[in-house]
Amino acid sequence: MEAIYPYAHIIHLVLAIIFLGYVFTDVFMISALKNRFNSETDKEINQTLGKKSFKIFPLVLLVIVLTGGMMMSKFINSNAGFFETNLQQLLVIKIALATIIALGVLFNLFNKFTGRKKPAFMENHFHKLVLVLGLGIVVLAKMMFTA
Repeated sequence: MEAIYPYAHIIHLVLAIIFLGYVFTDVFMISALKNRFNSETDKEINQTLGKKSFKIFPLVLLVIVLTGGMMMSKFINSNAGFFETNLQQLLVIKIALATIIALGVLFNLFNKFTGRKKPAFMENHFHKLVLVLGLGIVVLAKMMFTA
């Protein structure tokens, strides 16, 4: 694991930046376009962006989760313990926040594949929640190695 840790770390960081960058752009930029055009154009914009993001971001999140799991195993395991150090405690909080994001994405994918309508919260506020949780994860990641 020691040999691949630096590569997993770089992949994890780059994809996390891309993922949070997209969510930030959606919350602050793309949402500003909504209801600025006629309903047909607005729908076309949303469908175009949705098709691209649907193809890319579940895969990006999957790789983020996998590389995060690989890196986590260095700090939380049967030899190192689970909650003994500040680093481990902050890492468990990060994992909980990341799990909320992953479950939300899985829920949205489930709704898309089954043809169900997203609940209003997921439609209107999920990306805001992801942005807040993602920023929390970034802050906790920094605190892990300074606390």
